[in-house]
Amino acid sequence: MPQPAAPDPVAPDRLRGRLMAASLGALLNRAPGAREVLPHLAALERGLLDHGVGAIDRVPTHGLMRICSQLASLPLPEDDSPLQDLLQRLQRTLAELQREWEPSGTFDPERTVVIREITHSEFMAASDQQADTMPLPLR
Repeated sequence: MPQPAAPDPVAPDRLRGRLMAASLGALLNRAPGAREVLPHLAALERGLLDHGVGAIDRVPTHGLMRICSQLASLPLPEDDSPLQDLLQRLQRTLAELQREWEPSGTFDPERTVVIREITHSEFMAASDQQADTMPLPLR
């Protein structure tokens, strides 16, 4: 007897993405030219249709910031659960990405640049010290 096919784990994410895309599309359809003025949202709508919720994970951080900004600038209906789900997912993903880039609080000389003002005398002393360690040019 043949075994029933295992459910596709991607199918719910595709369906969820399509529901989000439909709600986002309806929101963009309310204002003529919205897709041209809000290109990041238009691209997200296409991505959700093509790739489901996984499209959100493919957006680079700077694009995600623009999408969140553009979506937050629109009046979102509170009773549109796919749109609210999309907004929450976008905000959560952005927060996770920003948390990854936060400084750890420890000084790492390879990743940290410290800039401070010095006096002219300190600059000249550092310049002289640098000149002493530089090899002479070949002539």
